[in-house]
Amino acid sequence: MPEYVHGGDVYSYAARFGAPPVDLSANINPYGMPDAVRQAMHAAVDACTQYPDPFCRAARQAIGVAEGVDPGRIYCGSGAADVLDRLAAVLRPKTVLLLAPTFAEYERTLAGAELRFHMLRADESFAVTARILDDITPGLGAVYLCSPNNPTGRTIASALLREIAARCAAVGARLVLDECFLDFTENGESMAVYLDAFPSLVLLRAYTKMYAVPGVRFGWCMTADMALIEALYRAGQPWNVSVIAQACAVACAGARGYAAQTAQRIAVERAYLAEQLAARGLWVCPGAANFLLFRVDDTDLTEKLARRGILLRDCANYRGLTRGYYRTAVKTRKESDALLAALDDIRKGDG
Repeated sequence: MPEYVHGGDVYSYAARFGAPPVDLSANINPYGMPDAVRQAMHAAVDACTQYPDPFCRAARQAIGVAEGVDPGRIYCGSGAADVLDRLAAVLRPKTVLLLAPTFAEYERTLAGAELRFHMLRADESFAVTARILDDITPGLGAVYLCSPNNPTGRTIASALLREIAARCAAVGARLVLDECFLDFTENGESMAVYLDAFPSLVLLRAYTKMYAVPGVRFGWCMTADMALIEALYRAGQPWNVSVIAQACAVACAGARGYAAQTAQRIAVERAYLAEQLAARGLWVCPGAANFLLFRVDDTDLTEKLARRGILLRDCANYRGLTRGYYRTAVKTRKESDALLAALDDIRKGDG
């Protein structure tokens, strides 16, 4: 089997240790699935005797209301990764600019393209700065960005995003902006309001993390380019989003208050965990999402924590990072304290 490079592999952990871990490797809302979302999925079971709506009409309508976007500008997929696959199949850019480090799925879907990398710098705390404008040059087919970026958690300033979008338009490059973690930021501003201003802009979103439904698989993209929307429908099977997932999406779109409340709670827990990690001598990236990137001299930390029942994301396989970088989800105080206690135990016992 191929190597699995993402977090959340609780199955391999359980097979090895005989019990599930405290999973800090996947950035899922620790407060769980809203009751309305669970109920909507249960109620949709009887409709599974029919094929799913190939155009996700109800889901697109609900998302359009929630996001203030014409439903016709929304394409739905079986998770954001499915949408990324279709975008790559349709756009087929010859040359692409990516951040490093960033989410590995962009690079996977773009196999065959010439990949260029804008290297984020540790001495800038991995922020995306105006330096990136110099790398957006004629000949680029697409630029893929992520805000908040994964695994750094850093957001890109709204004014800079507009400059980037304008530069992409000027050189004829498509801008694909992943906003999947935006709901976890306080006062995060989506670029959805600029779809008309930048027709080559594509926004990627998902309900996976905020509404704690990674097992359901639902994501979408938004763009003013209607030809691209049409091409995405033709790029694969027509029933790629299940009946259950579409019902889940409608319910999630109606639970915006839950997202705002979660973002406030996560901000408190993120500040606590960042402070406690820094107090233990670890470098912590000043992220704004529901996870934190940190650096420590111990390059065997994931194994040591695994033996103590905690699953952490080792970031050594991210392009642009090295051994000693790790990502932890921001969860409840109980889970953060469990991580901190394990780190203290490792420091005392060195193993």
